[in-house]
Amino acid sequence: MMFQLSDVPRLLPELMLAVLALLVLGSDVLERWADDPTARRERGRAAAQLTSIGLGLIWLVALVQGGLAFTIAPASTAGPLDALLSLGRNLQAGGAARDALLGAFATDGITMMARLVLIGAALVVALLAGDHLPDAHPAEFFTLLLLATLGMCTMAAAQELIIAFVALECASIALYVMAGYSARQPVATEAGMKYVLFGVVSSAVLLYGMSLAYGVTASIGGADGGPPRVNTSFAAIAEAVRVADATQRGAIMLAVTLMIAGAAYKLALVPFHSWAPDVYQGASPTVAAFLAAASKTAGVFLLMRILTAAFPGVAGAAGSAGFTGWMALLALLAGLTLVLGNLAALPQDVTRRLLAYSSISQAGFVALALVPLGGAAPLRDSATVALLYYLVVALLASLAAFGALAALQSAGVADRLEDLAGLRQRNPLLATVLTIAIASLAGLPPLAGFTAKFAVFVGAWEAGAAWLVVVALAMTVVALAYYLRMLRPIWMQPAGERPAVSVAPVTAVTLALAALALIALGVLPGPLWHLAQVAVLAR
Repeated sequence: MMFQLSDVPRLLPELMLAVLALLVLGSDVLERWADDPTARRERGRAAAQLTSIGLGLIWLVALVQGGLAFTIAPASTAGPLDALLSLGRNLQAGGAARDALLGAFATDGITMMARLVLIGAALVVALLAGDHLPDAHPAEFFTLLLLATLGMCTMAAAQELIIAFVALECASIALYVMAGYSARQPVATEAGMKYVLFGVVSSAVLLYGMSLAYGVTASIGGADGGPPRVNTSFAAIAEAVRVADATQRGAIMLAVTLMIAGAAYKLALVPFHSWAPDVYQGASPTVAAFLAAASKTAGVFLLMRILTAAFPGVAGAAGSAGFTGWMALLALLAGLTLVLGNLAALPQDVTRRLLAYSSISQAGFVALALVPLGGAAPLRDSATVALLYYLVVALLASLAAFGALAALQSAGVADRLEDLAGLRQRNPLLATVLTIAIASLAGLPPLAGFTAKFAVFVGAWEAGAAWLVVVALAMTVVALAYYLRMLRPIWMQPAGERPAVSVAPVTAVTLALAALALIALGVLPGPLWHLAQVAVLAR
């Protein structure tokens, strides 16, 4: 299989992200006509606007190319929009395909869904950051945002070990710098350093697991008894695992365990979560929003690819003694994360630290949704749909919550729960957005978080993880305690002498749309659910 010119459209969103990153960085160099505060603000606004417009265009290209929401029928008659419709048809013709590009880069429905989610999250962060610009070198900040998004989209499409690891490092290195970007704040520098140290360890563990998997599977002969097949593609690894003997399967399971542990650092699953509260508290709220939403979502897509495409033969099954294989490991991590993440959030009185532990508990629900992916085909497909739905809903809620905190910080509001007192009077919009986002994270009806958690519970129950569903339900009740603690000062305490909070128009519109989306997806979950089903069936 060779790369042909006709394959370029399949990489169009990733290529556009790379070009946009170069444009943002290059345009800033040309605009350095002065270095006073006014000139820096103008450069920052220009970089934010170019990034936002470019991401919006790339998101539209991904939406049309994916063909998940709609398909453009062949033209029957000529019309005024024929040229535009013809462009859309060409995009869809060179878009989704069931076979992986060079056997290493998938452009199936899952990739198309991941592009929409990740590029959409980057667009929201760019809009929010445009009103809360970093204190220095804003163009570099937006370039890092685009490079991180490029790496995440590639992670979601990876079908080969080397591409998966390179994409992971592309995203991680950009995020390391973003986490400590506020150089004037020592706490941000500390957050960035902690993120680097934990990230390096997790990458090393993941890489060792990949190396072990490659070494073991490369020593296994083909199914026909032929010579070993040295290949890093997930399909070749899955075939080698299928014909492996008991000893080889033990080594393969060790490799899978190491890879899950490396990915668990990225997802902040217990006991690999200790970096998250400090990093979320030290980084700027917009960066924390990107970490809590897009970064974790990309990690889930990568882990899902590795487990289901490369190691379905060691997934295990549900039996009278419980799960086996990597399903058992994910179930254990999910249980630990749900319990410890929610219990650790109870005593927190710093808003971003509380939301950090909330994000850890949400990662537990994601791990719970991953458990059924090792089951039979019908159960696996329905569980994948539930996982995609949950990822979108959790991403929207995280962006809305951290975006509201970014607006508060920009207005000079401190980062403790008591500083939210009287927010209903000081800024009703931010109070409403925070309430909707937190209520969705808590899983309260009729918001989208309730539907998402219910779908995850159903999938886990059908997979035989009834005990884990009971634990998750109990921890959902526990989570109400700290979520209500966060809402109490907003609605039940007076503002006192605290001043009103102003919000920039772009931030206000962005947060309002995110909150409305959480309501709409809870009342009418059908469109997003259908979109996820189309993505799964198009694999």
